[in-house]
Amino acid sequence: MKLAISFTNLGPYHLARLRAAAMQLATQGGRVVAIETAGTERRYPWQADQRAEPFDRIVLFPGKVLEDLTDQDCALAMEEVLDAQHPDAVAVSGYVRPEVMAAARWARRMGRPSVLMSESQEIDRPRQWWKEAIKRHRLRVFDAALVGGASHQAYLEVLGMPSDRITMGYNAVDNAAFANRTDAARRSPEGRNGIPDRPYFLSVCRFAEEKNLPMLIDAYGEYCQRVGRANAWDLILCGGGPEELAVQRAVTRCGAGQGIHRPGFLQEEELAPWYAFASAFVLASVSEPWGLVVNEAAASGLPLLVSDRVGAAGTLVPEPTGTTGMQFDPTRVEAIAEALTWMATRSDSERESMGERAAECVADWGPERFGKGLLDAVDRAVAARTRPKLRRAS
Repeated sequence: MKLAISFTNLGPYHLARLRAAAMQLATQGGRVVAIETAGTERRYPWQADQRAEPFDRIVLFPGKVLEDLTDQDCALAMEEVLDAQHPDAVAVSGYVRPEVMAAARWARRMGRPSVLMSESQEIDRPRQWWKEAIKRHRLRVFDAALVGGASHQAYLEVLGMPSDRITMGYNAVDNAAFANRTDAARRSPEGRNGIPDRPYFLSVCRFAEEKNLPMLIDAYGEYCQRVGRANAWDLILCGGGPEELAVQRAVTRCGAGQGIHRPGFLQEEELAPWYAFASAFVLASVSEPWGLVVNEAAASGLPLLVSDRVGAAGTLVPEPTGTTGMQFDPTRVEAIAEALTWMATRSDSERESMGERAAECVADWGPERFGKGLLDAVDRAVAARTRPKLRRAS
C-alpha cells in the first residue's frame, strides 16, 4: 500500500508521527508519502531538522509561506500530486483547508479510502447550526477518522461519523526526545543557565486570545497575595504571538510582575531546560482542541495543571485529582489561583509522583500509537467502502 498523508507544514510533531507510521507500514511492505502544503507557516514558525526519512516527502509549494497561497492553487496542486503519485489511500488533517478537501474528493472519485485526522471538540467554541450542517456534509466524503481522544470521537459522532469507523491516537509528540533532552539538561552543570533558581510554574503556548494568558496572570497575582511573594513560585511564559500587548498589560496590573518571566518563542531544543527545571506545568486555555504542550510536559515528567477545556485533559490529567495533577475551570480567576496554590502546597514527593505518573500516562500516546491508530483507521476505511458512508445525523 502507498498511503498519502497531508499536513500543511511539517513541524517536529508531524515528523515524529510520520516516521512511526512509515516504519509500521513498511513492515507490511507499504510506504508513506508525506504531502506538505508549504515550506513555512507564519502561525507556527517551528524549525524541523532535515535528515533522511523513512517516508517520501513532497512539498506542494517549497519556499512559499502557507498564508500567502490561494485556495485554488492549493487545491489544484494537491490534485496534481495525487494524480502523479496515485496512492492507495489518503489521510488528511482537518476538513477546512482547500487542499484537504481536494484530496478527499480525489479519493472518492478514484474509489480510494480516505481518513480524516481530527482534533475538534464540541466545546471548543459556540456552535452554529448552519456551520455544523456544512461540516456534516463535508464529513460524508471520508470513510473513517483518526482522533485524539474520547471528546474528539464524541464530536465526530455528533456530526455523523459512525463510532466503529473512528480510532484514537492522533495527537502525539516524540516522547523519548523530550524525556532525553530534559534528562540531559538536569544532568548538565550548565543546564540551568539563565533559568530562575526559584521554583516556577511553566506555561508554553502562543500568545493568542484563546490561551487565556491575561486571566492566568491575574490568577498568579492572586496566588502571590495568598501565599506572600517571598513564598510564591515564579511564572514562566514561553511563547509569542498577537496578544503580546495584552499579556504585558496583565503583567503590569497583576502586582507580581517581578516573578513573571517571558523567554519568548522557543524551538523544541531550546524548551528542554525550561521543562527540565519547572516545578509544575500549567495551561489555562479556554479553547484548545488538544494541547500538545501537555504531552511535552508529561513526557518531561512534570505534574500538570490543565484547563478542563483542553482536549488532552481527559487523557493526560485523569481523575481523581492528584493522579497526574489537576483540571480547573479556566473562566474563573479564583479557580486558577486555587489550582496554583494547590500544586505549590503539595510536597516534593507528591509532585514527583504526579510527574512520574504523567510520564507513564503519555507513554501510551506517543508516535507509535499514532501509527497504529492511523493504519487501523485505513483498514476501517477500506471496509467502509462497501457500506453506507455515514448514518443520518439526528
